[in-house]
Amino acid sequence: MNFDFGELLTRAGQITWKHKILWLFSALPTLLSFAFFPVVFLPILLTDFDPYGEPFFVKQPVYIVLFIGFSIVISLLSILLYAVSSASVTLGAVQAEDGAETLRMRKLFEDGRKYWLRVIGVVLLFSLGVWIVMMALFGCMALFGAVTMGIGFICLQPLFLLTFPLMLVLYGIIEESLAAVVVDDLIVTDAIRRGWELIRANFWRILLISLVAYLGVGVLSAVVIMPFMAPFFFMPFLMQDPSGFDPRTMMLFMGGFMLLLLPVMALVQGVTITFLKATYALVYLRLTRPREDAPIPVEANA
Repeated sequence: MNFDFGELLTRAGQITWKHKILWLFSALPTLLSFAFFPVVFLPILLTDFDPYGEPFFVKQPVYIVLFIGFSIVISLLSILLYAVSSASVTLGAVQAEDGAETLRMRKLFEDGRKYWLRVIGVVLLFSLGVWIVMMALFGCMALFGAVTMGIGFICLQPLFLLTFPLMLVLYGIIEESLAAVVVDDLIVTDAIRRGWELIRANFWRILLISLVAYLGVGVLSAVVIMPFMAPFFFMPFLMQDPSGFDPRTMMLFMGGFMLLLLPVMALVQGVTITFLKATYALVYLRLTRPREDAPIPVEANA
């Protein structure tokens, strides 16, 4: 089977750059982070904050209850936004590959709505399976380390080198399963089975393209984000002089700086997640549909 890595990555980049509306869908989970700022920083502004005394939430335990409740609500919303984001971006990438010249936000939202529950189902079911396997693995490692009085942990250290490629493979299975939901309208179990079959049959291809894609988006993210992180490098020097260090002012400065940084992070995530989603959607299309059967672009029919 012909599988041109360069052509696939180039096409994913073209889709990402041309259809910028997909950036907004990809950035939705990050934009939700703005909701945490009032909860975290308003108590510092509205209460008698003593940086050297007891934390204010110890004196006002109702804040802990409100914070936990708010965190649960935000977590549930983030799951829903992930479903909206994943379904719409994958669907948009597939439509762009099919020849769509323009993608409409409202249309992507409405068309992707039928996939939301299945996207959540794929992620939760797969995550549960991985969690069970990892807990069993770490349990065995802990038992082995206890029996060998810690020597076993040293012997098992090389295994942790496999963590990164393993995470790439697991992420590849999830993304190919989500692509199966959108492209072939499969149910949760069938989509996961299809994703696993594709990874098993094309292990090295998908691992290589995942590695190249992740290194690319990692370098891009670092180049954009690192200059904004520079002020945090000077914080240890400011804290060396206790007489001139005001923790409350520093916390408010960090909050304001993070408020400025979040839009940049949302933009970076919008671009990088769109590129990754488009890449995995194209991988699914290339592996499940021969190129000669691919839809003819609209401009070719003109």
